[in-house]
Amino acid sequence: MSMVCMSRTFLRHSRVQRLGFLPQILSINTPQCRKFTQTPRVCDSTPIYHPRPISYAFDPATPVTQSSPTSPAFSFLHPSNLTQDAEYEHAIPLNPQNLKVPWPTSLPCTLQSKYWREAEAATKDLLQTLFPPNNNPKGEKYLTAVTEAVVSYTIHLFPLCDLARIKLFSRTLVLAFLHDDAVDAGNLNDDVVLIPAEKNSKPSHKAFNIISEEILTADPGNGAILIEDILSWGSTSRNHQQGPTRFSSLDEYIAHGLEDFGATLTLRCVEFSITTPHASSSPTDLRSVSYLKSLCAKHLLLTNDLYSYAKEVASGDTGLNAVRVVQDLMGCSDSSAKMVVRLMLRDVERQMDEEYTRLITTSSTNSVNGAQLKHARAMIIAVAGNMFFSATCDRYARAVEGSRLV
Repeated sequence: MSMVCMSRTFLRHSRVQRLGFLPQILSINTPQCRKFTQTPRVCDSTPIYHPRPISYAFDPATPVTQSSPTSPAFSFLHPSNLTQDAEYEHAIPLNPQNLKVPWPTSLPCTLQSKYWREAEAATKDLLQTLFPPNNNPKGEKYLTAVTEAVVSYTIHLFPLCDLARIKLFSRTLVLAFLHDDAVDAGNLNDDVVLIPAEKNSKPSHKAFNIISEEILTADPGNGAILIEDILSWGSTSRNHQQGPTRFSSLDEYIAHGLEDFGATLTLRCVEFSITTPHASSSPTDLRSVSYLKSLCAKHLLLTNDLYSYAKEVASGDTGLNAVRVVQDLMGCSDSSAKMVVRLMLRDVERQMDEEYTRLITTSSTNSVNGAQLKHARAMIIAVAGNMFFSATCDRYARAVEGSRLV
């Protein structure tokens, strides 16, 4: 999954990097706290949580003009419906357009974890454990890039986590990014960062051993399932290096790309992020949201393909990408292919909203419960977070003229 640098899979698709400083988010005179993300209000103990600053924002495709729906999509995700709900107590609602981030989607807004500074500290701590300053073969520039990618991805896709879980996820995604990078570069002997091929890891699988122990300590039952998915994706990411390079249809590519990208693992992380220890989802629970899950996975993949395309072209990366596949199948320009992918994303969103509405309606008959609806919302929130992440990561944006925020 070339999350940070190289080719393309899972978070690699996310090829993100640093978020810089966005003027207008913080007032010059606003007091700040160095230890936490919050700043106390004067005469008020309620903390103010500031969003993580950004430096870049872009839209990879020409805006698509569409008629407005008769009723707003994803009504639960409108900022006015988020502020008083305990389900979102760990998150900050963001209006991307207010932050000068192009937002060509029917998703009303996105969320960000309040604990982004703590996530960043947890990420740096693990990287320093794996690569001490006096023995760092990766280089500080590389580790900074990993940190920025991991933190941005974590806080936007899993913003419903409490503080302990968001730190755990940031460290788990360090493993995913480092593994993907190593596989993409052909460093298949770098056991320090690689996910082992089987459960019985060697002592040299340092990153995996640290993370698997932390996951199981946090939640033995659900953690074991998450680790199985980590191992499965790790194996798939290795095997797909020799996969097909041409496809007879876009659907065929998507079926292949979803495995390569790690959509199952991403959405397993979403489930884990909202599941309390010692509580698990039954097969029936998972089945009720399975269609929505498939739609969200497709959106995650196509979004990352669309936003990473310019970066791939600029770096000479000829790996698989939905934009390239559409070009080959239709014999069209890349700008036309990007428009096709954008239209597909809007259609997937329409289907997502219809399916969530169906689940809400079904809940009145007791065939879908509150936990299942929360799971459905968490997946949709991850989709919105992936769009914001992709639109603001500098690794993508630097290849797009005019993407730097002034």
